[in-house]
Amino acid sequence: MTQPAPPDPLRPRSRLPFEPKPFGGALRSGAVVVYALLALGLGGLAVYMALAVGHPWTSGYVAAPGIGALWFGLRLMMILGSRSNDAR
Repeated sequence: MTQPAPPDPLRPRSRLPFEPKPFGGALRSGAVVVYALLALGLGGLAVYMALAVGHPWTSGYVAAPGIGALWFGLRLMMILGSRSNDAR
């Protein structure tokens, strides 16, 4: 009589059903809101520092929030662009 082979101890247990990104949609929509608010806030701060306070446009008080607003705006466009590709 042959005995059944023992189970392989190195084989990982399966977790079915498995969803790789359980909160993918909620996190992405939250990221869109956060990036949009940061881009608008930093852009507004840069304009305020330049026009109301009177710092020159090349000052760090204007350039730093302006660069931050551009970066968050770029990230926002990248997120929204990848969302349109997911629908295809």
